[in-house]
Amino acid sequence: MTDTKDPKLALFELYLSTAEKVVDRRARANAWMLSVNSAIVALYGYLQSDKMSVGTGQKAIWLWAIPAAGAIVCLAWTALLASYRKLNRAKFGVLMQLEKDLEVPVFTREQDLYTKDKRRSLSDIETAIPGCFFLLYAFMFGAVILARNTP
Repeated sequence: MTDTKDPKLALFELYLSTAEKVVDRRARANAWMLSVNSAIVALYGYLQSDKMSVGTGQKAIWLWAIPAAGAIVCLAWTALLASYRKLNRAKFGVLMQLEKDLEVPVFTREQDLYTKDKRRSLSDIETAIPGCFFLLYAFMFGAVILARNTP
């Protein structure tokens, strides 16, 4: 057995490592966005608990501003996920092209099995998380409106 590696396999491994790095960055971005949204919700709850010495006028502004900021973060998170989804599709498309020259096309086979089982895309499931936070912020807006209109 020789120590030299097939150049096609070496290229495949190198490109696979770049795809793994994108997946890692995506996971870190999701964790950060989840933390930001959790902090926004916590701040809103803390403000609602009347533990802060904030005047009525300032509180009203904050009760509008906090959900607005959260909604903007959700929109940015959704755009970030869409960008990562496109990048991952491109990277795995290239990997599938590269693996045509290999003995076993593992990614193509995996995708075939995944599609055959009619599984939902993980990206679709992942995108539901900022959507849920966005709905929460909409309810927060609604609560502010109802509280303002209630005598």
